[in-house]
This record gives sequence, structure tokens and C-alpha cells, in this order.
Amino acid sequence: MASLAREYSGGLTISVVGHALLLLAFGFNLIRMPAREPPPVQLAIEATVIDMSAIREQREAERQLQLERERQQQAAEQRRREQEQQRQAEQDRKAEAERTRVAEQKRKDEAARVAEQKRKTEAERQRVAEQKRKEEAARAAEQKRKDEAARLAEQRRQEAERKRQAEIQRQLQSEIAAEEQRQAAVAAGKLQQYIAAISSRVNRNWIRPASATPGIECDVHVSQIPGGEIVNVRIGSCNGDAAVVRSIEAAVYRASPLPPPPDPSLFDRNLRFTFRPEE
Repeated sequence: MASLAREYSGGLTISVVGHALLLLAFGFNLIRMPAREPPPVQLAIEATVIDMSAIREQREAERQLQLERERQQQAAEQRRREQEQQRQAEQDRKAEAERTRVAEQKRKDEAARVAEQKRKTEAERQRVAEQKRKEEAARAAEQKRKDEAARLAEQRRQEAERKRQAEIQRQLQSEIAAEEQRQAAVAAGKLQQYIAAISSRVNRNWIRPASATPGIECDVHVSQIPGGEIVNVRIGSCNGDAAVVRSIEAAVYRASPLPPPPDPSLFDRNLRFTFRPEE
């Protein structure tokens, strides 16, 4: 609008200057004209006609010039608007392209994130599955080891039980045989012979105390080990005093080791006999 005002002001100035020049030219012509008596009214009319025609032409030229300037201004404004529209369209295109690029990048980023998450999830699932498989394999191996250990333990237990039963059976048979042999020895009088030999050895080792009276009779309990060595002596019922009891105990220890039985089946770790000293 400022450019339009400047152009309009310039046109107005040119118009004023043009009118002034026409007036000066007209005045100059009047001065140079010969002095005669022209009809005053006619000259005034002609001058007026010439002046108005030139003015109209000048005004028309100015109007045409103004219209041209306005057309040029409108064209320039149209070009400016078109350029602005093109610039705005280019900006819109670039903005749309940027939005498309950002959206595409976002889509790619989201797809990459989803793919990475899926990969991690799958890797975790495989890790958990592998860990579970290893744990199950370890449990199966441990259970197999326990089952095998239990089987071997049961086998050893059964074998030990078989051996124990066999040993019990053997010992029972041995005890039965020994008892039969012992009973046969007892029936043959060998037990009385064995007890008499022990009592005689103790009697030979007895030192009679002063308090001993005739008719002493005391029960003696002896513990011995194989070979006849005495490990313990206990006096049961006895009709003697404490000195007599101590003397009998001492006599039994001095009789160690005891004589062997005439038959091995008669050997007993715990013996009992009645001590009756010879008068």
C-alpha cells in the first residue's frame, strides 16, 4: 500500500507540472501573438477549449498510467501471493515430509523395540526352558542315583541279613551241637569232675583265717575268660564271717588260671560252685 501511495503521489505531481507547463506555453503564445483586435469572446472560448482538451488527454493518460501501475501492482501482488503460496506450500510439503519421516522413524523404532523385546522374551523363554530342562535332568539323575544307592543298600542289607541269618543258623547249630556235647559230658560226669578240680585248686590256695569254724559252706560265683584267667569273684550265701569271705575271694584269685575242663563244651565264662574247705 505504501508503494501504491508513492506511485499515486508521483502521478499527481507530474499532472500538476504538466498543467503548469501548458499554462506557461499558452501565456507565452499570447504574448507573441500580433496585436489585433480579435473577438474577445471567441478567443476566450478557443483557449478554454484547447485547455480542457489537453487537460482531458493528460488526465486520461494519467488515468491509463495509473491503471497500468495498478495492474502492475496487482500483478506484483498476485506474484507475491503466488510466491507466498508456493513458499507456504513448500513449507507444508517439508513439514508433511518431516512428519512422515518422524512417523516412519517412530514406526521403525517401535518395530525395532517390539522385535528386540520379542527377541529378549524368546531368549528368556529359551533360557528358562533350558534351566528347567537342566534342573529336571539333574533331579532325574539325582533320583536315579538315589534309587541306585537305595537298590544297592537294599541289596547289601538283604545280603547282610542273609549272612546274619546264616550266622545265626550256624551259631544255633554250633550251640546245639555244643549243648549236646555238653549234655553228653555232663551225663558222663565230666562237669562234676571239672567243678571238683576248680574247687580243689581254690581249696589248695585258701589260707584259713582264725575266725573260720568247721562246716564252712559258701557259694562262689566266678567270671573267667578263655584260658581260665579269672576277671571277677563274688561270694554269695556263706556261713562264714567277713574274714572268711575275703579269704575265699583271695583263694579264688590265687587259683587263676583255673584248670581247663575235661571237655571243651563244658567251658563257661560264668561258673558257680560251693566252696567246702577240707577239714
